[in-house]
Order: sequence, then C-alpha cells, then structure tokens
Amino acid sequence: MSYIVPINMSIDTSKINWLTNTPKGHDVQDKEPEQSSFKTMLNGMINNVIETENQTKVDAYNLSIGNMDDMHTMMINEMKAEVALQTMLNIRNKLVDAYKEIMNTNI
Repeated sequence: MSYIVPINMSIDTSKINWLTNTPKGHDVQDKEPEQSSFKTMLNGMINNVIETENQTKVDAYNLSIGNMDDMHTMMINEMKAEVALQTMLNIRNKLVDAYKEIMNTNI
C-alpha cells in the first residue's frame, strides 16, 4: 500500500503579493511592484545567504543529534544555501568586472 506524504514547506510569497492585492476594476498589468534601491537588493541577497546557511547548520545539528529524521529536507536546504551563495558570488564578480572596466575607460 502506498500513500503520499505532504512536504511541509514555507513558500515566501512576499514577492508576488502585489499581484493578488489589485483593487477591483484595475488590470494586473496596471500595478507595478515597489522599486527598491540597489543597496537594498544587495543587503537582501546577503541576508538570504546568511539565513540559508544558518538553516543548513541547524538542520545538520538536528540530524546529528537525532532530532531530524528526514535527510532530504536538510539536503534541500543545503542546495538552497549553495545556490544563494553562488548567485551572490556571480553578481559580485560582475560588479567587480564592471568597476574595472569603468576605471579603465579613457575620458
């Protein structure tokens, strides 16, 4: 006998809430998401990396002491942390390359 066990996941919908909160009579395309500064975006990215790595550490600790019995959740959180870190590093590398190119531009 087989059955499906639901996975408890919290999905961050804050990025798409502006789509569902449209007043009546307005089209979804009329509403724009809030504009944020580049600094805010980078700080959010850094905080995301820190949070995902901390969650991975907590999961590894819980697995090691026996409080967690599903290793797949830890592996998923570990991959999230790795993807967040790689994304941040790639953006940092692009920013450094852009800075170097601007500094080498002759006026």
